[in-house]
Amino acid sequence: MMKKRFYQPHYRGSYLITLLVIIGLWCVSCVDDYYYDDREPEWLGASIYDYLKENGNYTNFVKLIDDVNYTAVLEKTGSKTLFVADDEAFGRFYNNNPWGVSGYEGLSLAQKKLILNFGMINNAYLIETLSNYNGPTGLIYGTAMRRAVAISPLDSVPREPVNKLPDTKYWDRFRTNGLLLLKDDSPKPLVHFLPIQLLSTNISDDDFRLITGEDRSGDDAFIFNIKVTERDITCKNGYIHVLEDVLIPRDNMAEHLINNSDTRTFSKLLERFTAPYYSETETNNYKQIHPEFSDSIFVKEYFSSYGGPTYYPDQTPINPEYLLPFNPGWNSYVRQGSESALQSDMAAMLAPTDAALEEYFNTGSGIILKNRYGSWENVPDDIIILFLKRHLRSSFLESIPARFDKMTDSENSPIPIVMNDIAGSYIGVNGVVYLTNNVYPPDDYVSVYGPVLFSEHTKVFNWAIRRNDFRLYLNSLISQYSFFVPTDEFFDKYIDPIAFSKDVQGALKFWYNEETETVNATVYSYNPSTGEVGDEIGEIINPAFLSNRLLDLLDTHIIIGDVESGSRFYLSKGGRSIIVEGSGMDLKVQGGGDIEQGVTTNVTSVYEQTNGKTYFIDKPIQTSLRSVYKILSETPEFSAFFNLLSGFPTNSQSVIFKKTTNYYGIDYNIKFFNTFHYTVYVPTNDAIQQAIGEGLIKNWSMINDISDVNIQNEEIKKLERFLRYHFQDNSVYLSGSPVNNVYQLSLIHI
Repeated sequence: MMKKRFYQPHYRGSYLITLLVIIGLWCVSCVDDYYYDDREPEWLGASIYDYLKENGNYTNFVKLIDDVNYTAVLEKTGSKTLFVADDEAFGRFYNNNPWGVSGYEGLSLAQKKLILNFGMINNAYLIETLSNYNGPTGLIYGTAMRRAVAISPLDSVPREPVNKLPDTKYWDRFRTNGLLLLKDDSPKPLVHFLPIQLLSTNISDDDFRLITGEDRSGDDAFIFNIKVTERDITCKNGYIHVLEDVLIPRDNMAEHLINNSDTRTFSKLLERFTAPYYSETETNNYKQIHPEFSDSIFVKEYFSSYGGPTYYPDQTPINPEYLLPFNPGWNSYVRQGSESALQSDMAAMLAPTDAALEEYFNTGSGIILKNRYGSWENVPDDIIILFLKRHLRSSFLESIPARFDKMTDSENSPIPIVMNDIAGSYIGVNGVVYLTNNVYPPDDYVSVYGPVLFSEHTKVFNWAIRRNDFRLYLNSLISQYSFFVPTDEFFDKYIDPIAFSKDVQGALKFWYNEETETVNATVYSYNPSTGEVGDEIGEIINPAFLSNRLLDLLDTHIIIGDVESGSRFYLSKGGRSIIVEGSGMDLKVQGGGDIEQGVTTNVTSVYEQTNGKTYFIDKPIQTSLRSVYKILSETPEFSAFFNLLSGFPTNSQSVIFKKTTNYYGIDYNIKFFNTFHYTVYVPTNDAIQQAIGEGLIKNWSMINDISDVNIQNEEIKKLERFLRYHFQDNSVYLSGSPVNNVYQLSLIHI
């Protein structure tokens, strides 16, 4: 229970009198000590509002402040930084502006709010201190380039007209009446270029000229590309900085592309990856300001792995391959990273002009796209997203002109941009757009992977490449490849070594399932003794297993180097041997299995790419279905050598044939080799008998008759060394010409 405190009347009166005396004495003592107690310092000017009104050159700005009911704030309260323009600047603005107004009376209330709030910061900053900001570890000096302003996304909520809606299904429901649409629901910051900031971030005057289109020198300061003509006007409630021109809200990068008549094509490509999302938060916030409001507010979002949605408006997830690296419509973009802040950096974009894209598509290296799809509109999303990713830059500071020669994409591939490529630039609220008269296609378009990516008839191999992360490997432009690609219609009844080694042997037909967007395989019965393929006996839908088997095929169909170099034998990436004869469209290929079956693989199309050639073929290259063990065991001429190899006890450390019916073989492997990339020199039966007769080795019958264990073990070791001497790392093809190379024998392993 709270205690009540009572005071006696005489005590209370004495206390008040004493207190008044003390306060009076304190006030008297302060008169002489504190000069500014009842007056303002002479250096402190009028309020922001009074200064503008009394100056006489800011009548437009003063009327604007009055009309948006901000007079009291800027006259008596607050701590503000205000960027203003004088009447002469407003005169130029009325003669040429994107809003189409010809005088003050033409400005709507929303436009007046935009001008005032976009030029106002809710703290007092000198020009010099604008470059500082509070980071995760404290105050960071001299590097800030952006600053939050007083503008709110709800200062203007326009109805997006039907003819401005992107041409995708996500916007179809609004094609009759349009919709109330925020281009983003984060505020638009302003961008400043200040002396200390430019020095700290290594942006030279030449860089600045290319970025802004303006010249600067010495102590010049700019807001976007508008010069500060008078700075640091000190007022009671903040600072005024005078700009050469009227500052109105800038577009973000995505908006600029839409509104720029020179970037319509690139903008439409980007717009494929956007949708409207209902915003309950912004709708309710707007109702607080306008109680009569009964509509819905939507936000335009770009599908992106950072700063944007990863799900469609119906809440279904978006395939990560269809996500942009960041949301180019995010006004308050913050670069991804633990130390990043809005002030520290922004994004950038290389935006080819319509003319550049048309030239690339019709006469440049992009003609392969035109031949395949006919128009930019017909190029599928999974191909366009690769193109867009190449042109979006997550960091402006890493994309300034001085760094063009070091510019790489997210996969560390160089982007060959030069200064002369820049046809113009635009400073948006979230980054800089460089208009380019050149196009920078992804490596996917020009590498040996390109024809697979573009073709409708290579979906099986394309799935295998994506699933096994072979894109970067095939896109390496410092390598040279010959890439054989069986097209889908010929991807029929491949004899997989794994299936061959099973009790029920089968042939596989790989096919692309459009419904599940994955690869399946139909299994057919197979008779290895006759080579006949029979009826369908099952289906495989396990993506992990199919991905693994197609990985084996990829390794077989990639040759490092040029298969038209004049040789006949080549090794695949996976160490499998193939025979190549002819060239171009007349080129014919055989794997070990093809030779055994007496068939050839034929080329149906050839594509010359930057890092080699891609050959479309009419069947998979069939690897050999006969192991060293099988050949030696089934060839009578090699029986003596085989008997020596297979005679080691199964529990012996010296055993040579090892039963490993897994991904590495179809029956028995050679214990001391893990791949197919080796050569065996096989003595005939007569040669073996001669070696035994000369006492070089003993056969197993002779060894087993030795009673002394030590001597017996010595003979076993001697035989093992003799046999291993016939196995050599690397494949050697003998075609009548001398081989002048040094190779490693398997003896090094014992």
